[in-house]
Amino acid sequence: MSYKPANDPFADSSQHATLDTDPFSDPAKDPFTQPNDSSVSFGGQGGTTNAYGDYGGYGGSSAAADPRAAELSRREAELARREQDLARREQESGTYRNNWPPFYPFVHYDPEIIEDSTKRQTIKLIGYQWYALAATLVINMLGCIFLLLAGASEGGADLASSISYVVVIGLASFILWFRPIYLGYCRTEGKTMAIFFYIYFLFGGFHLLYSIYMLVGIPSTGSAGLINTIGMFTQGHILAAVFGTISVVGWAFQVLGGGFLYKRVWDFKNGNGDISMENATSQLKASSIKTIVLHQSRM
Repeated sequence: MSYKPANDPFADSSQHATLDTDPFSDPAKDPFTQPNDSSVSFGGQGGTTNAYGDYGGYGGSSAAADPRAAELSRREAELARREQDLARREQESGTYRNNWPPFYPFVHYDPEIIEDSTKRQTIKLIGYQWYALAATLVINMLGCIFLLLAGASEGGADLASSISYVVVIGLASFILWFRPIYLGYCRTEGKTMAIFFYIYFLFGGFHLLYSIYMLVGIPSTGSAGLINTIGMFTQGHILAAVFGTISVVGWAFQVLGGGFLYKRVWDFKNGNGDISMENATSQLKASSIKTIVLHQSRM
């Protein structure tokens, strides 16, 4: 077999680069002046793909990002518009989404929806009264615990009753006088207010009597009121006496503050001719208590 130097890959030929060949001698092949001659370029022009997978250089993805940003803005505006429409329909219909209590909403409570400033202030104060009642019931229960620990003769009976008060009185007061007067003040027509006001007057009056009863603090009644508190001071049981004193202050606030608010609501009723027993009776005949109170849970 003959040897052909033309096929020798190591032969010195103009078609093969050597160590002495200058790769930059041909400006037409200069990769720095014409980067797009290669399949991969950094920031080149045209439709080549750069090293990061974008098309058209580093700014190639901005054209695709702009439509996405515009679509996101459009959706946010649409969501805001729907929320405004829902709020408007709720206000027009008089029904609202449940928002209270925050951890498990089952009713709506927002005094800010009441346009009249005087009515709104009254409802806020009655709301504070109910919150103070809830706190007083808990403090009273703690006071009865210390009565038992201090060796009070009726400490066990006081503690058992105080525990039941936290649940029963707390829920009953919310349903029977706080919620009705809130619904009454939310109404704009006097005739539809009437039944709620008279429910408040009935059970709010019972609450004032109950607060006086708890303020006295007779042993075995479930109250760490005056009598039990004085007994703890005389026997030197300071911790029980301190909690009893806080409880006494709480019940005194319910009597005095509750009486003031009761009188304020009564004066408002007297100044509104539509809030009458006749209108309350008519509304009661037209609807059941369940419909009037429980079915108003979203208002």
